Order: sequence, then C-alpha cells, then structure tokens
Amino acid sequence: SSTSAPDVTAPPPRQSARRHDSNGQLLVSSPRPLSPPTTLIIGDSIIRNVRFFNATTHCFPGATASDILAMLPGLLPTLPSSIIRMIVHIGTCDTSLHQSELTKKDFLSLLHLLSNCRKTIFMSGPIPTFGRGSGRFSRILSLNTWLKSVSLSYNLQFIDNFNLFWNRPAFFAGDGLHPNRLGSHVLSTNIQHAVHCTLHANTGQPVHSVPQA
Repeated sequence: SSTSAPDVTAPPPRQSARRHDSNGQLLVSSPRPLSPPTTLIIGDSIIRNVRFFNATTHCFPGATASDILAMLPGLLPTLPSSIIRMIVHIGTCDTSLHQSELTKKDFLSLLHLLSNCRKTIFMSGPIPTFGRGSGRFSRILSLNTWLKSVSLSYNLQFIDNFNLFWNRPAFFAGDGLHPNRLGSHVLSTNIQHAVHCTLHANTGQPVHSVPQA
C-alpha cells in the first residue's frame, strides 16, 4: 500500500547561545547539539505525537507491516551509530485490509528482519479503536494477542498498549482511531516505561510503576 511522506520529529533544539561582537552587534551561534538520539520510533500515524528524550520519531501515515519491511533495508544503514534500539508501532492499518493471513506473513518477515538488525527491538502493539464497530475492534485484539506471542518467540520485546486504551474515550480523537493529546502522552509514557523496564532489568535496578492517566 502507498504511504504518505514521513513526519520526522526529534527532541526540540536547545536555545541558541547569544553573544555580542566588539561593535555590540548580536551574534547567534548554532544551537548546542543535543545528546545523540539512542532510540528510533517508527510506525504509522498513531505515533505521530509520541515523544520522549533522546528518541527520534519517523511517522509514515498509512504504513503497514509490508511498508515498513520495504523501508527498513534502505533506512537502517542511514541511522546514526548512536541508535541502539528501535520501537516499531504498526497494525492499525493492517487490520483494515481484512487479510489476516497475509498480514501475519508480512509481520513474520518483518520480525525476522528486525531480529537480525543488531539493535534492541520493541514491537509496540496496536491500540484498540473506539466506536468504530466490533469487527475492527476484534481484528485489532486478535492481532495484538498474536503479535505479542510471536514477538517473544523472536526474542523481541513487546509493549502491550491495548488495555490502556480499551474503553477509554478520553484518550481518543474524534475519529475513534487516533490518540488525542492525552492519549499520545499515555502511549509515550507506556513505551518509555517499557524501555526503562528493560534497561533496569539488565542492570538489576528497581523499576517504578508507570503513572496512571
């Protein structure tokens, strides 16, 4: 399927350093660089407003598993060496195709590629819809359940977002599909919590529970 041009976001730049020359003219130097990003978030329009420190977001509206699979071979070599983990969030658009077996085949190919890219991979599960009919809801739930199981079989981390959004209209935009500002914050927090859990699990340090919205 065709996808829109990516929306690429990064943490906001720091304020430019200001100084004056000998004539009193204001000089503005280039901004001090942020710490290099360590995390790439890539996926469909659900993640458009997902933000957290030292993460860069590549949002491809309309993207499916097959689209991300086609993009990654060209994208991976261009990533900064500082990127050590990837968070992949897709599935909403796949469930609109009514082709569950083809969708599973595409995801399996994607998971195989991701498992061999030498980065820590997190599969971010789809969020449910709200008020969009039981058919779409059940397909997303089915995909979420299957994706959780198969991700673990590839030794990839899985982030379960489903229950956080289930029957929570306050988290959704008017279309019942995309998260609103609050929903994007909840999604960002859940993803970041999963990353921190993995980091602390590897270091043996305690993890605080995710804040409740």
